Amino acid sequence: MAFFEKYRELPVAIKLLSPVLTAFLCLWTIGTVSFGHFATLYLTQTVQRELDDAALWIQRDLDKQKELLALNARSISEEKSVIAAITEGDRSALLQAMLPIQATFKLDLVRIIDAQGQNILLSSQQGAIGSAVLQDSAMQRSAQTGLSLSGIVLAENRETHKPTAPSTLTSLISIKSSKQILASLAIGVALDDARLQEIRAKTSLHLVAIQSGRVTASTLPIDRSSRWRTDRSSNGEFQHITVAQNHYWVKTLDQSGFDATTLKLAILKPTQDTDQAAQQLWILVGGFGLLGGILVTGATIVGFRLTQALSLRIQSLTQATQQIAQGDLTTPIPINAQDELGQLAQGFNTMADQIKSRDQLLHDQMEELEKTLAELHFTQSKMLQREKMSALGQMVAGVAHEINNPIGFIHGNIDYVGRYVHDIVGLLQAYQHHYPQPVPALQNQIDAVELDFITKDLVKILQSMKVGSDRIREIVLSLRNFSRLDEAEIKPVNLHDGIDNTLMILQHRLKVTSDRPEIQVIKKYGDLSLIECYAGQLNQVFMNLLANAIDALEEGNQGKSFQDIVSKPNFIVIGTQQLDENRIQVWISDNGAGIPDAVAGRLFDPFFTTKPIGKGTGLGLSISYQVITETHHGTISCKSVVGSGTTFMIEIPIVQRVYMI
Repeated sequence: MAFFEKYRELPVAIKLLSPVLTAFLCLWTIGTVSFGHFATLYLTQTVQRELDDAALWIQRDLDKQKELLALNARSISEEKSVIAAITEGDRSALLQAMLPIQATFKLDLVRIIDAQGQNILLSSQQGAIGSAVLQDSAMQRSAQTGLSLSGIVLAENRETHKPTAPSTLTSLISIKSSKQILASLAIGVALDDARLQEIRAKTSLHLVAIQSGRVTASTLPIDRSSRWRTDRSSNGEFQHITVAQNHYWVKTLDQSGFDATTLKLAILKPTQDTDQAAQQLWILVGGFGLLGGILVTGATIVGFRLTQALSLRIQSLTQATQQIAQGDLTTPIPINAQDELGQLAQGFNTMADQIKSRDQLLHDQMEELEKTLAELHFTQSKMLQREKMSALGQMVAGVAHEINNPIGFIHGNIDYVGRYVHDIVGLLQAYQHHYPQPVPALQNQIDAVELDFITKDLVKILQSMKVGSDRIREIVLSLRNFSRLDEAEIKPVNLHDGIDNTLMILQHRLKVTSDRPEIQVIKKYGDLSLIECYAGQLNQVFMNLLANAIDALEEGNQGKSFQDIVSKPNFIVIGTQQLDENRIQVWISDNGAGIPDAVAGRLFDPFFTTKPIGKGTGLGLSISYQVITETHHGTISCKSVVGSGTTFMIEIPIVQRVYMI
């Protein structure tokens, strides 16, 4: 209380000056420290972007090498001397034909496997993998498929049986004659130290290849007998590693092999430049802080002089307020501060502000009304869509229930019918055994009905009926699981079952038609826990995304012939993986026409659609966005490249109760 009493006794000049100086000093300090913090964060983000760009560039380089290997493999597979040697079974001629080719294309690996994937007709390993044991079981299995594949083949050191030998970038192709597949050819180049040096070129980055936690190739002098270890930084976005007392930022790029194994390619960038830049930055921040102290001192002196001059204005402003009191409203009074002067001028300025605020208030009310109407329109449409889906779900569940009873009766009785038919056929055979010479009339009737054919074909018919009833039961079960009317509440479910049920519903759109071949569905399911979710709503999201992917593929097929589509087949990739202990990811990709950037930014807007009138309402992706983000507290995003395809990424938590507390 004593402090406030003394403050009231101070001159107006000091009352005006002290809050301004205090605020300036606080803002200057906060701004300086914040600048240093965000600038340091920007340096870190710059390193992240550089590593991301490097990862993309290195991946493209590896993809180009795979394409080059594939072209070389195709060229070798069409070599007449190689085909002739394999056809004649002459391994000496085969070796004589392949050695010059291996030297010409600079190949570290050449292997020819028979068409059954069992015997190796020719194997030549050179360079860094000369003494390595290749994990070629997956490569031999792939040889049996007769497909053209590219990937990573991992290796072990022949002496230590540990993954310290370099992996091999390999391309696999079939060698064919005019009549049949003769063998499979595998060629490759080792991802050794020299190859990594070529990839990094003259940059400051370094590359390290890691297999099962051990270094197999590197551009740095790393102890390859120890396991690869990294330490996460405090922000959790990067990884650090120390090599030969030098610190590096690390980003890992995974390269899939022919089987479930993975080769990790670590990209290292020295932290020295970033540390030096951060040190110089904080020196600059300290200089700014010193400058702020000087400015505060100068401002104190200048401000005191100015506030003294402002006190002289009180007389003139008092006269102006007296004129306002007499009715003169044309004289505006400026308010420079919330002090005695501001209180005198507040009365007049309030009246002027009221007139101005009325127009602004009316404008704001109109905007709010338009926004409310738009939200009401969207809410009505969303409710209509939900009612439609609810009615559809009830109808599907009802139809599935009605079909399930009779088909269950049929399915359950087929086994009895089969046993009865088996008994009757056995009885007829017993009659034929004991009475091999029936009367002529009976023999004529047996010949007329073709009894032998009937007894054999009747078994096949029953088997076909059983397969058909099993198929109908699967469809009915998929319909019931898709509708999930008995699962309106949140509960743990198997996410893969929901995706499979949705694919079953859309099977009629995926199968081959007169205009195009079958759309291939590639499943890359991870090992997921049970997910707490609203299963029916999540199934509708999968339905919307898969239906849009099919629409995109059909749109991209316009103007193409059946053979054109066969040469570049349509496919949809569905993948799942668990990101951490409480988060999973689902992605759905297609190789359709892609989405332009101008359209991609509005995909999740209500009522926005690029489909013709009558084919789309513009609500499917909008409702999917709401189901993922609001109902399941997750995220949904889209990445698309025009001419290459589109990928939708969904991330949702495994346990929803954490977000419902």
